[in-house]
Amino acid sequence: MRLEEYRFTEYYHQYITIEADVLTDQLSDKIDVHEDDCYALCSCYCAADGYLEFNVLSIGPTWETCTRGLDQKEMLGTFTVDQVYQQEARIAEPDFEMIAKNVPFLEMMDQGTDEDLLTTRLDPRLDQLRDPAFPDIVLAGFTVGQTIEEYEMRITGVRGPFLIGTMEEEPPEETGAHLDDPVWAVPYIYEGECHLFILYAGENLTKDQMEQRDTIIQEMNRYGITFNGIALRN
Repeated sequence: MRLEEYRFTEYYHQYITIEADVLTDQLSDKIDVHEDDCYALCSCYCAADGYLEFNVLSIGPTWETCTRGLDQKEMLGTFTVDQVYQQEARIAEPDFEMIAKNVPFLEMMDQGTDEDLLTTRLDPRLDQLRDPAFPDIVLAGFTVGQTIEEYEMRITGVRGPFLIGTMEEEPPEETGAHLDDPVWAVPYIYEGECHLFILYAGENLTKDQMEQRDTIIQEMNRYGITFNGIALRN
C-alpha cells in the first residue's frame, strides 16, 4: 500500500517502513548509504507549525532488513510528508531497540504542545477530515442555506465536549465567521462517519450564546465527558 492509503492514526507516532528509493541519499551526512539502501524505517511527528514529518531511524536493502543505523543515537534525517506520501509503505512491528531510539525523540518533538491537542492527533474519528500535510487542520461544517458545508479549521485544543480551533479559510458571509476566528465544534455521525459541526464562531458571541456554551461545558464536566472521551475523576 502507498502511504496515502493508510489512515493517519495508523502511522502517527508509530513505525513504518517506506520504500524511499533515492531519498535515502540525503541521509549520507549521517550514514554511508549503499546503492541498494532503498528502504527507510521511520516514525512521524508534527513539527512546530503542524507540518507532518517522518524521522528516519534506519535504512536497508529490503522491507525486512531495514536496520542499518538503528544503533546510532541520533536520527539519520527527516523526510517531509510531500516526499513520501505516494511511496509504498508497510507498518512495522517495533522491537525494543526501535522504541528506545524513537520514544525520546518524539517526546522532545512534542515538548510544549498542548496535551489535549496531542490526544486529538490520536483520534481515528478525525482521520477522514484531516489535511494530509497538516493533520491538525480538519474539515468542520456550517449551515449554509439548507445544507452543511465544510471548511478548514485548525485544532488548538479541547474544552468540554467541544473541539476548539480557528478558521483556516474564509467561510461564507452568512455564517458570521471569518478567517482566523475562534470556533467551537462538536462531532456528529453522518452515513457512518464522524463529521464536525461548528456551534459557535467568532469573538463576538451574544451573552445568551456564551451562557449556553458554558452551561454545556459545565454539565459535561460534571460527568467527566470531553471531546476526547470519558475523563476518569477521583
